Amino acid sequence: MTGAAQLSIGDREWGGRLPLASHGPLTEDQLAAQQRLRAEVVPWARTAGVAVATAEGDFIGPFNAFVHRPAAGMPYLAWVLADQAQSSLAAPLREIIILTVGTAWNSEYEIYVHTAMARHAGVTEPVIGAVLTGHSSTDFSSTEAAVHRFTDELARTHSVRDDTYRLAIDAVGQTGVLDMVNLIGAYLATSALLNAFRVPAPPQAEPG
Repeated sequence: MTGAAQLSIGDREWGGRLPLASHGPLTEDQLAAQQRLRAEVVPWARTAGVAVATAEGDFIGPFNAFVHRPAAGMPYLAWVLADQAQSSLAAPLREIIILTVGTAWNSEYEIYVHTAMARHAGVTEPVIGAVLTGHSSTDFSSTEAAVHRFTDELARTHSVRDDTYRLAIDAVGQTGVLDMVNLIGAYLATSALLNAFRVPAPPQAEPG
């Protein structure tokens, strides 16, 4: 996996509180979940240079949980992939939103993956740095600032002020705000999953 940390099972408890699924016998549904993850997740992970599995092929991050519980994990994956394919939001804005949620929740693996994904999508290093510190910045474009502010308020305070809402509507329109809320909801769920099981992350790759 180009650019990704080369992980081994012996390096760390990559499942956190949740054992790696392949340590036990797998059902047909679990094996099918593994196959789908290899087909639909591994390719984009390689492209962005992030690790979603160990060198031995064991899935880590939220994907380990998806293999453990495919009845819940596979519909969730379908939700994320459908949103990705149909969203009105450009990839850089989506990554700013996801990274804002991960930072608000201090979700280690989410931050790891979506820092790399943001770079791959073309988000600038000053903007990534501002998101990771939870601050606004003059390096944001007006649209980036609006979506970051909306996401940060919703993730941290569970509400959005009227002026923040209006800025978001002006920036991305009603459809864009609907797509923002859908994306925020998906990654709040991911953050909750990762934090509940204390799922660790590999070392962050250097930019460039």
